[in-house]
Amino acid sequence: MAFKKEFENLFRSFAELREQQAKLTDSQACTDEQMKKTDKQIEKVFKELGNISNNNGAVAEDFFWNGLKNRKEFEGITIDYSERNTHRKLGKIEDEFDIILYNGNSVIIIETKYKVRLQDIETLKDRKIPNFRQLFREKANQKIYGAIAGWNMTDEAIDFAKQEGFFILSQSGDNLAIEKGEVKAY
Repeated sequence: MAFKKEFENLFRSFAELREQQAKLTDSQACTDEQMKKTDKQIEKVFKELGNISNNNGAVAEDFFWNGLKNRKEFEGITIDYSERNTHRKLGKIEDEFDIILYNGNSVIIIETKYKVRLQDIETLKDRKIPNFRQLFREKANQKIYGAIAGWNMTDEAIDFAKQEGFFILSQSGDNLAIEKGEVKAY
């Protein structure tokens, strides 16, 4: 009799375990479904944030382009013509330049950002200018000036850009303001 009772208790315990396992399986399925929905929402938010960031960058680039495209002079340098979003590839070197101002013996490469970071200035100096010399061999012997343009810049970024000898373009009311330290040709 005791054996039968223990067997019945064991059988009940197994039945309870199966019931709990079924509930857990159902709960896991609900959790999995909810995680899929959450993943989709997160993906949507990241996509929207990316669009906002891209839009901010486009607004900044439009602003600086509109302020520069018809200029005949830039801080004492005569401007013959200008280009925007210039892309070039030569062998393994490929780059895009936001704004380029040209004259007979000088080039001004302007990198535009919504928010300028120190690495943007480093990129202009260490990659953009050397790539320009390689990609635009007909201009390689000209004076090449760098300029960083942005809606938002920390004092640290401004100081670093000045240290590197770049023009600094920022938004000032409805006008474009150009600040410079000791500008260098590269």
